[in-house]
Amino acid sequence: MFVILGIGTDLIEHVRVQRELDQGPWTDGDGIFTAQEIARCRGCKRPVARYAACFAAKEATLKAIGIEIPDLAMFREVELGEDREGVHTLLLDGRVKEKCEELGVRRINLSIAVARKLTGAMVVLES
Repeated sequence: MFVILGIGTDLIEHVRVQRELDQGPWTDGDGIFTAQEIARCRGCKRPVARYAACFAAKEATLKAIGIEIPDLAMFREVELGEDREGVHTLLLDGRVKEKCEELGVRRINLSIAVARKLTGAMVVLES
């Protein structure tokens, strides 16, 4: 039997994502996205929606863990990926991965919803 250890949600407007992308800090070397996420986002039909999904998944994960965010590098420790069937996955690294191990997280459930102007994500951590 699984026990829920944390739940996190996030909702972001695409216009905000576009505004941030226009300024540039999200996608440079010190930004919040990994090189793999940037490559996947740039290569899709709706890059703003894809960046929004990455951001919402990161925020929801960090909220579910209950971790404070001391620097932008922590966002790069949560990466939105896809398995061979195209199902969204989360890859954790560094401090985020360590915290999940401390909490006893064995399973991470992720749901992403994309609408015309908004993207949302929900993460449920289970033992």
